[in-house]
Amino acid sequence: MNLGTYLTRSALWFADRMAIIHEGHRFTFRQLNERVNRLAHAFLGLGLPKGDRVALLSANRHQLVEADFACYKDGLVRVPLNARLSMPELMHMLNNSESSVLILGPEFIEGIERLRSEIPTVRHYIALSQTPPSMLDYESFLQVNSPDEPKVGVGFDDLCSLNYTSGTTGKLKAVMMSHRNRICQARKFLLVPEVNIQKDSVMCHVGPITHATGGMILPFMIRGACNLILRTFDAKLLLETIEREKVTHLFTVPTMLNFLMAYPDLKKYDLSSIQMIMYGASPMPVERIKQALGIFGPVLIQGYGQTETTSGFTFLSKDDHLFEGDPKKLRRLASAGLPSPECEVRVVSEQGEDVKPGEVGEIIERGDDSMLGYWKDPELTAETLKDGWVYTRDMATVDEEGYIYIVDRKADMIISGGFNIYPSEVENALHMHPAVFEASVVAVPDEQWGESVKAVVVLRPGMKATEEEVIEHCRKHLASFKKPKSVDFVSELPKNPYGKVLRRKLREKYWVGQERMVH
Repeated sequence: MNLGTYLTRSALWFADRMAIIHEGHRFTFRQLNERVNRLAHAFLGLGLPKGDRVALLSANRHQLVEADFACYKDGLVRVPLNARLSMPELMHMLNNSESSVLILGPEFIEGIERLRSEIPTVRHYIALSQTPPSMLDYESFLQVNSPDEPKVGVGFDDLCSLNYTSGTTGKLKAVMMSHRNRICQARKFLLVPEVNIQKDSVMCHVGPITHATGGMILPFMIRGACNLILRTFDAKLLLETIEREKVTHLFTVPTMLNFLMAYPDLKKYDLSSIQMIMYGASPMPVERIKQALGIFGPVLIQGYGQTETTSGFTFLSKDDHLFEGDPKKLRRLASAGLPSPECEVRVVSEQGEDVKPGEVGEIIERGDDSMLGYWKDPELTAETLKDGWVYTRDMATVDEEGYIYIVDRKADMIISGGFNIYPSEVENALHMHPAVFEASVVAVPDEQWGESVKAVVVLRPGMKATEEEVIEHCRKHLASFKKPKSVDFVSELPKNPYGKVLRRKLREKYWVGQERMVH
């Protein structure tokens, strides 16, 4: 039993149902499984031993799904690379993972060709299209092989994936995942009743399937449902696709939802097929959640988790998004929800004791979804994995009913005049201002207070606000010591390829000349 087994079984149970849609390509479960088996035999024909690494570098394409499952069936280790990273970052990951095979989209062929001498472990290059003579052509490589199931012994506890984290701390690190980890990931989505995957469900993937949204491919396959893949996020294309293909499920990051809600022709599209929009990867301000509920209806679910925990381990349900004037439920919109039944979650003090409601502690998690560790980094593994618990470095409080409220990353906390200030709290207040489209809060050096609060704001198109107006607005919603002391207006916030705001990058220019980025 391994991850590939689930596709094999779906090809038996749902042979003629649509499994994958990508642009002009439509494959049933039988067709998809046969293509995966051909690719698995092609890999074996290269002499790849079990445990060898296969790197994937492309914008969203159906071939990425095929490569994933071929690796699973062969006992190979997939190394998904984010297509939006820089070439130096990609080179680092290829060399660090010691990948033997690189499957790449046409947009990367020229750049990789120039740098082949710098990635000595890669012995085989497979191009998805526009194949140069120096590389294998994906379709030709696949088609000459058998559609029968490969005979490789692969188990739940075998390593199946190296997933590089976003590097918001400045260090790219690879999380080692087993088949058991990723099967647990699928169970988590299947066990949330309101996700409600049926055979006629259509899951639309608009983010990189090499990362968060890709974790939802397997649960939809298990149910015999369809995964629809878009090359990239484009508001108009997504809205057209939802209407045409009757999309039922969507996974987004808050930035995507912001752009959708701001799209000028949004009301022209029929979005009535949507049954669930799951959002995650970064916090979403309460005001934006209320706006989304007004536009899309009661279809929102929030997921919170990390790469180290194989995606979400807490969920805020659809029911928890319905507040109807109840202040207790309205406050709950700011939470990350309740733990999944698949794992244990605690919020603990520095002494390792569970915090009381209202106290701040670190979120820790353990279960079958907890990573095996960091690739080639036993010291960091020991810092993060303790007695089976993943220490997330995310700070949170809990309420009397067990709902978890994330206040911020440990490293992002601002200490001003001895008071702890969590940026997300200030950002929630900023997003309540009608002219604010996006905002981030960072610590800047302050001679009197050590650190003070700086707000960096993107205004809505055609709207204006002054620094004084924004500070006064925050004064009405926050304790005085938490309000921004200064405000900078910018055209956009720096984000990593996963849509998370890079607070570290925002902070850097304010700390030039300082010995360290903390006072």
